[in-house]
Amino acid sequence: MMYGKSTLMMSGQNDTLNDRRNFLRDILLTSSFPMASVLFPSSSSALFGVPAKEGPKPKIATDITGSPIYYDAFVQKHKSNERVMVQGLKGDPTYLLLSKDGVSLENFALNAECSHLGCIVPWDENQQKFICPCHGSIYDAKGSVLRGPAPSSLKLAKVTTEEETGKVLLEPWIEDDFRSGEKPWWI
Repeated sequence: MMYGKSTLMMSGQNDTLNDRRNFLRDILLTSSFPMASVLFPSSSSALFGVPAKEGPKPKIATDITGSPIYYDAFVQKHKSNERVMVQGLKGDPTYLLLSKDGVSLENFALNAECSHLGCIVPWDENQQKFICPCHGSIYDAKGSVLRGPAPSSLKLAKVTTEEETGKVLLEPWIEDDFRSGEKPWWI
C-alpha cells in the first residue's frame, strides 16, 4: 500500500511539474512576439502589421484653452522680445520667444520647469531673466542657468510651422544644445 501511495504522490507531482512547464512555455511563447518586435523592429513590423516607429512627431503648440497657436496671428498679437507661455510637447508649460525685431518667433522654445525641482519659472520683464520663485535659480533670456541651485539650463524644444495651416509646431530638441555646445541633458 505504501508503494501505491508514493506512486500517486509522484504522479501528482508530475502533473504539477507538467502544469508549471506548460505555463512557463506559454509565457515564453506569448512574450517572445513583443520581444521579437524590439529585437527586430523592421521585420516585426512586416510580420505583425505594426508600422515601424519613426522619429518623434511634432506637436501643435496650444494656448491655455487648448486652442492651436497660429504663427501669423501670434506674432502680430505679441510684442518684440516677449516670452509667452503655451502648452508644450506633453502639455507642459513652455515659452515661445518672439525675436527682438518682433516679426518672428525664435526657432527654439524653453520649457518653463526649473531644472532644480520642477517649479514653474516666470519671466521677469524688468530684469530680462527667468527667476525661480521656489529656490532662487536665475536663467538668462535663452534659458541658460546663471545662478543655482538649478544644475542645468531650461530644456529646449524645436519650433517650426506647419506649412498648410500656419500652426506653430514643437518637437523635441535632440541636437547639441547651442547654449553650451553639449548633448542635451533632457534626452
